[in-house]
Amino acid sequence: MIKKIVISVLVLLALGLAGACVECIYADIRFDDEKKAREQLVIDRLLQLRDAEEEFKKSHRGYFCGDIDSLIDWVRDGKAIDRIIKEGELTDDQLEAGLTEAEAVAQGLIVRDTVWKAAVVKLDIDNADSLLYIPAGKAGAKYQLRKKEAFNLKSNEFEQVCEIRASLDDYLDGLSAKRIKNLKSDLKKRSKNRADLMLDNADQTEGEWYGLRVGDLEDPQNKLAGNWE
Repeated sequence: MIKKIVISVLVLLALGLAGACVECIYADIRFDDEKKAREQLVIDRLLQLRDAEEEFKKSHRGYFCGDIDSLIDWVRDGKAIDRIIKEGELTDDQLEAGLTEAEAVAQGLIVRDTVWKAAVVKLDIDNADSLLYIPAGKAGAKYQLRKKEAFNLKSNEFEQVCEIRASLDDYLDGLSAKRIKNLKSDLKKRSKNRADLMLDNADQTEGEWYGLRVGDLEDPQNKLAGNWE
């Protein structure tokens, strides 16, 4: 009788352990699936913000917008360059005489005219205000936008660089804290070659950072590339 009880208890323990293992596996799968789904939402919006920043730069003589709220205000209410109308070219005689294109335009000898279009129409965005917020995770969390001057070793000059990013802690908010911690630990190990998704962005002012972003304040040659690309 005692032997049967012991066997029954061992069977129940084994079944419980097997069930726990299966649940752990499925929990990992659910976490990964939800993480990927949220990442895609964040990336889709980052690409829209990148398009907006690039159009802003074209329409503001090569200057990036350095504030996320100001960028969204411009998308909603501002104007973007649609096209440049060019009629006429400087002749060889005019060039030899030292006439510049700007002087020729001022004298009405050639035409250079800018055609503008509402930024929200040019970018084909339905709701500009929605671009401000990370579309998954923590309610009300915003994308971060920063810019600065950086020295480009390739061009041998200073130029503006820009970065738009979403924090992993924001868009994975609400998921397993333990799995998020393990994810960060894994990312920190893999990101030493600075080539992986959500690479570690340790610096002197804010410590370690994990998330998705376009651009890189420390790399003037990045050209608003995404860290998942």
